[in-house]
Amino acid sequence: MKQKILAILLVFCMVLPLAGCVKAEPAKANPQDIFSALKDYVTYDTPLSDYSDSGATAYAGMPAGTKITMYSGNALYADELTWIEVGQEADLEKASEIVDKHLDEKYDQYLSYHAEEVPKIESALLWKDSTNIILCITNDYDTAKALMEDPNKLPDTTKPAATQPPTEAPTEEQTEAPTEPPTEAPTEPATEPPTEDNIPKNEQGYPAITTDSTYRHKGNAMIVDNQAFEYYLYDQYAAESYTSLVNKTAQLLDGHSSVYCMVIPTAIGIIFPDNLQTEYTNYEYQGQRLEQIYAMLDDKVIQVDLYDKLMTHRNEYLYFRTDWHWTGIGAYYGYERFCEVKGITPYTMADRTERIYEGYLGPLYSQTTGKDPALKETPDTVYAYEPYYQDVSMVFTDTNGNQIAWPVISDGDDYSTGSKYIIFAAGDQPIAEFKNPNITDGSVAIVVKESFGNAMMSYIVDHYSTVYEIDYRYWEGDLVNFAHMVGADDIIFANHIGMVRTSYLIGLMDRIIP
Repeated sequence: MKQKILAILLVFCMVLPLAGCVKAEPAKANPQDIFSALKDYVTYDTPLSDYSDSGATAYAGMPAGTKITMYSGNALYADELTWIEVGQEADLEKASEIVDKHLDEKYDQYLSYHAEEVPKIESALLWKDSTNIILCITNDYDTAKALMEDPNKLPDTTKPAATQPPTEAPTEEQTEAPTEPPTEAPTEPATEPPTEDNIPKNEQGYPAITTDSTYRHKGNAMIVDNQAFEYYLYDQYAAESYTSLVNKTAQLLDGHSSVYCMVIPTAIGIIFPDNLQTEYTNYEYQGQRLEQIYAMLDDKVIQVDLYDKLMTHRNEYLYFRTDWHWTGIGAYYGYERFCEVKGITPYTMADRTERIYEGYLGPLYSQTTGKDPALKETPDTVYAYEPYYQDVSMVFTDTNGNQIAWPVISDGDDYSTGSKYIIFAAGDQPIAEFKNPNITDGSVAIVVKESFGNAMMSYIVDHYSTVYEIDYRYWEGDLVNFAHMVGADDIIFANHIGMVRTSYLIGLMDRIIP
């Protein structure tokens, strides 16, 4: 992680010399004039909306008295215009550090999900004086730069209409025939848990995982043998922001809906080899961090702690080798733990139709420097499990408002080598509605998630008449009002622990919670 952050800072140093991004004359320029000119005359690829109420969450940890005016658009696009006013000159350095962190987090997210937006972030513009920072992320770089230098020098051309976001349904590129798998396909661990006999245990009593190898840093991933791991570091400000939003939801819906909080551990916290944990200087024990996160939750929030459940099964195929997501098997154990907490009986993997798709090379392969050959030689296999009730229907609404009927589990044979994770619940959609005609009690659940939640939807839908899946990054509604409107019995926050350390993403979730 440290190497990647340094690379990003070097990019900004080149684009933004002397931490001022452009050589403006701050003493002669009024930040209000600059901000207004950037808002009115710069072209953005998506319409910008005023999200200033979420600014303190997106830029968590700002000094007391800081005012944040923030405009951003659909999260498919990186475009942003933010004005940060600190209370005193001494606070500017701290505010600048938080802006850098925000840009770093935004870079991470767009590299992972919308890599075509990354150049826009790398070319971000900053304007600073002694108590103000203005950030502008746009493809209309030349206009923005000119207006930062002189806000009265208005562009000659008429501002064109912003382009509209494309539909999120799989594109032809995503649905092209998969590339040929290797001649000798790798053998995956068994989908059913092994017996307890002869399984080595670590000091905590969980199945032991050790290696004779060391770890190596490759781009935005760390690799051990043929397994890539996404980095993780805890952030107290972000954790407080996340739990406060979950608590607020529970308080606003008290007496109407039960609120569950499921923080999903990532691979580095579950299957990273035991004998390397002490060697990696920045290793974080996610079990301890989860305890801290759950301790900040209100008594009204029902905790769904997955750590022990996943650690108990850590010698199984819980996480992809070439992708940061959990597999359909890992997601099953998350669902099983949810059922334990809720007091309902889960349908087993054996109760369900299993779908298997080989030859998956996920983003931790495609984004590693040089596309690590150890990952390429052992591509992943996607195991997916259909709902127990086979007549469950799904309709999602894309970013253009189109409603599209889609299978809960798609046919992965039609998807490209790098796109197979989107077989789960049509990938990342703003909102999807699942109907189960076999559950006639009128029960309703809302799952608030990012991409980790996708793999769990085929399990959750077996227990409610209706389930709404909301991706907070792209949906633009009001969660509390929506819960009242649909009569939600349960709200399930299902987000991975990396999200809970990312103020940028938490700021997006803040937009849907009044």
